[in-house]
Amino acid sequence: MITTVNMNPCIDRSVMVSDFQVSALNRVLETRIDVCGKGVNVAAALKNLGSSLVCIGLNYSQNKEELENRLQKEGIPYEFVEAQGRIRTNIKVIDVKNHNLTEINERGGAVSAENLEELHRLVRKYAEKSNILVISGSVPGGVTSDIYQKMIENVKDLPVRVVLDAEKELFLNGLKAGPYLVKPNLYELETACGCTCRNHQEIAAAARKVIALGAEVVCVSMGEDGAMIVDREEAVYAPAIAREVKGVVGAGDSMAAGCCLAMEKGLALPEYLRYAMAAAAASLMLEGTAMCRKEDFLYYLDKVKLEKVY
Repeated sequence: MITTVNMNPCIDRSVMVSDFQVSALNRVLETRIDVCGKGVNVAAALKNLGSSLVCIGLNYSQNKEELENRLQKEGIPYEFVEAQGRIRTNIKVIDVKNHNLTEINERGGAVSAENLEELHRLVRKYAEKSNILVISGSVPGGVTSDIYQKMIENVKDLPVRVVLDAEKELFLNGLKAGPYLVKPNLYELETACGCTCRNHQEIAAAARKVIALGAEVVCVSMGEDGAMIVDREEAVYAPAIAREVKGVVGAGDSMAAGCCLAMEKGLALPEYLRYAMAAAAASLMLEGTAMCRKEDFLYYLDKVKLEKVY
């Protein structure tokens, strides 16, 4: 079983515009609302791909039904620690002409020390019966940047592999606890290593630095430039798959789900990347935060081209 941890649920209001202009009038072509969060997105993708999973984390008392209704509708098992307040709202401005995204995200309501203690117990409970534990996304107000580090340390004695997808201090502190796989984008990788990568060899070298900091596997997403996966033995690159892009919000979460599916099947490292790229491509063809569908994933799986970096 795979457990995904969602600490900062949100209601995404996505507005589609054409040729977005700053400090100017932009007319909305279409609007959609999705109740999600990175852990929820990964869970939804895994559900679509046929994995056995559960989504755990935090929810908020005033409008908790919005998240619960979404998960019930999709048949995703869940268990949440309930905090006071409301689920935050994020604005996603999607430029359909230039294929880019502008995000305006709320922080998320503060949670108590008691909430966090209960959450650590919940993570431990599900990690004990899981093969993979996915920890991803931002954290709400009042939560320190070592929360993911503590979460990983809390399960280090268990035979569960941890996937970490976070940024900034959450990522750097989490590395100290030795997660199995991390999934930074190129900017996050460069920030973590204090470098600028100009080619595939330099990206692989930066990923090796992250491995030296504690991870075993690094999957680097590079948007339209594809992705790379690196461990201590090899580095493999995959160019992006040519396809129509309708939504970019959940592509990274679908990548994480693809990696998890390959891990769950016991496949070799290059297949982690193949599965990740196919899942991302299947997500990009869907609007909003809709996650990859299995039939689209299988269609793109054979279209992924892998290239050995070393």
